[in-house]
Amino acid sequence: SVAYTAAPFFIVAAVWFVLFGLSLICTCLYYCCCRKAPYGYSRVCYALSLIFLILFTVAAIVGCIFLYSGQAKFHASTTETLRYVVSQADYTVDNLNNVSDYLSDSKTIGVGEMVLPETIQNQISDVQTKLQNAANTLHVKTEENSKRIQNVLDHV
Repeated sequence: SVAYTAAPFFIVAAVWFVLFGLSLICTCLYYCCCRKAPYGYSRVCYALSLIFLILFTVAAIVGCIFLYSGQAKFHASTTETLRYVVSQADYTVDNLNNVSDYLSDSKTIGVGEMVLPETIQNQISDVQTKLQNAANTLHVKTEENSKRIQNVLDHV
């Protein structure tokens, strides 16, 4: 999408450079090579004006190229950072789900005929529910934010 966004401006810049540059070269060559009575500016002034115009135009084109490549690098590094953050969030969700599974298994622990009292099992179930809710919320919010951020990055 970045290429499609910048391509028309590069085309316009190239066409402007070619047409305007050619017209200035023709004008300068006409005034420098055709003998006429001087009316104010010397040939050196015209030549310097043309040289500076060409230099500044080339500098502007080079600047546009640097901006375009810098934007591509920015997009790539920001997308990679987003992927890293999402992978860390997914890792955290996996860890929360594992802890929830461990708590579920811990409710059945017993020694001989002795098992955990029901109040402790209820407390473990409450903690397990909170962990599952936190994991689900983290997963959903991460997905939503990731899609929104990637959408913004793709439009930049």
